[in-house]
Amino acid sequence: MSQENIPHKIEYNNIEPVEIDGKTKYRIAYTGKDSKPKFLTRINKKDLKLAIVNKIEEDGFIKTNSNSWFYTQAYELWYNRQLYKEKNYGRPSKSCLKDYDSFYRNHIFPHFQSQDIRLIDKSNISNFVDNLEKKVNDGQINSKTLSKIYNVFKTIIDYSVSKDKVNKNPCNSQDFLSDIEIYNREFDPIDFDYWTIDKIVQLIELIPNPQVKLLFFIMLETACRPSEARGVARHHLHLDSNQGAYITINSAVKRNGTLGLPKTKGGKRDLIISSSLRDRLRKYVDQLPKDQNSLFKSNLNQYIALKVLISHLDKALAKMRLQLPINRKCYFFRHYTATLWAKNKKYTDPMDLAKALGDKDINFVNRTYIKPYETKSLELDKSDWQNQQFNY
Repeated sequence: MSQENIPHKIEYNNIEPVEIDGKTKYRIAYTGKDSKPKFLTRINKKDLKLAIVNKIEEDGFIKTNSNSWFYTQAYELWYNRQLYKEKNYGRPSKSCLKDYDSFYRNHIFPHFQSQDIRLIDKSNISNFVDNLEKKVNDGQINSKTLSKIYNVFKTIIDYSVSKDKVNKNPCNSQDFLSDIEIYNREFDPIDFDYWTIDKIVQLIELIPNPQVKLLFFIMLETACRPSEARGVARHHLHLDSNQGAYITINSAVKRNGTLGLPKTKGGKRDLIISSSLRDRLRKYVDQLPKDQNSLFKSNLNQYIALKVLISHLDKALAKMRLQLPINRKCYFFRHYTATLWAKNKKYTDPMDLAKALGDKDINFVNRTYIKPYETKSLELDKSDWQNQQFNY
């Protein structure tokens, strides 16, 4: 199907005015389920168009394969239902409708085209989100737009479930955006009087699983992404370096559970760690089987799932009656430490901080981490910064 033929708005070329009881009404002819000609009639075109949408939803007004429910069909019906809602009953603004259409034409349709919604599974969704994330990394869209596109995609399937065309929405089986940083336009500065290093260490220490506990400590000290921390292996550890212990970030666990490259081209980096974390890593590695290279694989030889990390974190937060100041819970440690680096002037140049974070959005880094603390900083000795901050 060419780009020009993407369903967007149902065509109503066959609507005709008719005189009924001395009044002009509008009707359209169609063939019913029983193959007999039928008519839909309403007092105005708008009511008739909405009736057509209702009729399609009910019993297939348009010619379709009754054994399939294509994404293009679902979008067409959902879009038109939004189009003809009353203003006071949830009708989206013109700009929202324009965004829906742009998201569908430019991002959703090229991926799914005429795919039957009932055949869309977790693997399809993961690939779709991966493609959107590549567009973010290439600068075609930002992460907020990615989130909006995904929500439209998910809403279409929810709509299909509500019309009994699909049994369940596979988007609800997991959080497919859990490993993506959604950059809001504004972040509230972290309250360091409340969120102390000691309090965060106490939170992590409540986690009984040694793998998850160590993984969170790595994320806290290095500000790496959850996907990058999960990909750390023996050969990434440099615990006896003359320049101090450090970890090389050179890989990331993808949404489908396989190991790949970091999120950005600048994602490969070396990150200094404290002597406390160095000692934890030594002890942990000594207990691993000699032939196990990856640090964070389960007994099933699979990388620890994000939902496992979130589950452990939620339980620890509940025990301390804490609520994190960020929606993407596993990103709290990254956000916290990046802010700490900027506040205490480990990095004062946005470019240097972005490199340490493996990020490419310099404006976001400057706006979020450096600007809020330019006049509130505490400059420490950079030669031993890590041990001064993370002495636990």
